Amino acid sequence: MEVSAINAASNDQRWFELRQAEEADFEPIAELCRAGGLLPWAPASLASGETKTVQVAVHNSQIVGLAKTHWHAQADGIAPAGHYLGGIIVHPGWRRQGIGAELTAARLRWIGQRAKYAYYFTNEQNQASRALHANLGFERLAEAEEIHSVRADDGASKLLLFEAELG
Repeated sequence: MEVSAINAASNDQRWFELRQAEEADFEPIAELCRAGGLLPWAPASLASGETKTVQVAVHNSQIVGLAKTHWHAQADGIAPAGHYLGGIIVHPGWRRQGIGAELTAARLRWIGQRAKYAYYFTNEQNQASRALHANLGFERLAEAEEIHSVRADDGASKLLLFEAELG
């Protein structure tokens, strides 16, 4: 599926707003991380720029979702250089309502303005992530114990590497 065809809801019908994260979002983002049982992301990881975007989903002034990209300038073993979909967090009370899909589509549109391919990797056990990304055209490239210095959260599973052609 082409990224241009991805649109779970039009902006008129979406009940949440997508936008780039701002400096003032740091504490609400930290709260979102804690609500999901995660440590807060470091402030430096929340800054968008030429090689990275950090997107938030906002409903009634509350940040209910967060997602970012990473730029890897160098290949690392099986992992090519390029733009990668990074972490995504949706508040537990707002999951399964399309927020993750919309945040992912927004990041893919952003990458598509800069590159022909997008990459992502996930723990082999993460079926929800694998299903979401399969619907967006990602195809499995490889598996490894470590990709770009990241290991599976449980330390025992493999990471699966995927690629999608954009455009």
